[in-house]
Amino acid sequence: MKKIPGSFLILLFILGLALFVAAKCSEGNTTKKSTSAVVSVANADQEREIRSLIEQLVFENKPGSEEPPFSPGVIENDEDYRKRFKSCQSAFNKLAAFRELAFPFLIEHLKDNRQSIPFRNHHMGFSVGDACYWNMFMQLQDRPKNYSEYGYQRKGRDGKMYVQVYQEGTPFDAEGGLVKWIEKNKGLTLAEKQIKCLQWLLEKEKQIGAADEDSYFLNILPLEVRILERRQEAGENVAVELQRMRRIQEQKLVDQIPLELLPSH
Repeated sequence: MKKIPGSFLILLFILGLALFVAAKCSEGNTTKKSTSAVVSVANADQEREIRSLIEQLVFENKPGSEEPPFSPGVIENDEDYRKRFKSCQSAFNKLAAFRELAFPFLIEHLKDNRQSIPFRNHHMGFSVGDACYWNMFMQLQDRPKNYSEYGYQRKGRDGKMYVQVYQEGTPFDAEGGLVKWIEKNKGLTLAEKQIKCLQWLLEKEKQIGAADEDSYFLNILPLEVRILERRQEAGENVAVELQRMRRIQEQKLVDQIPLELLPSH
């Protein structure tokens, strides 16, 4: 039997080692989550539908008046009025379902002064442009329904009254408004944008603190849970922490409230 040269065996060993290292690197790359966001763009069919829905926001083809169209039955009660009002509401919800795909087209219509209906309240504007603004605003802010109570002020942990955080400003103010904020954060997915907005709100709520345990469960914990939900949606492994925080929320475990957020006794 022919003896295999030692140099050949060394070469085989080096080749095998290189293949092993390459396989491990490839394995690592498949399990590691990508940190770069994939920002979606509407295709031609989606663009047509989005533009059609924006036209459906027009309640009446005239410049927006200073008086908002009230909900059907408050003043007007005829069937045509009701249908046009409901059509605007339906278009608004369908546009929201397109998520960030609709943003470029909503931005195009921010100065559209045609008459729409109120989507914020009866004192915050009700043109088509206003509807487009509030559609993006509400999606980005992403406030949970169980967060906060209607009102201008709330009590902090020091017993003083504070203006509600969302009454005094927005996450977009520092960048010069909603459009500039979106442009600066265009590399983020919608979930990542929502996290930024929610963290801005949570930080300010924590600065005010909670007047009591109920205040924590109302003004702070819902934001903490929602942030974890969006982090999970963005691909982070936060399932255990999210489950823990939901249990605190559902069972109102007061012993789990961070003491620095409550009044000192």
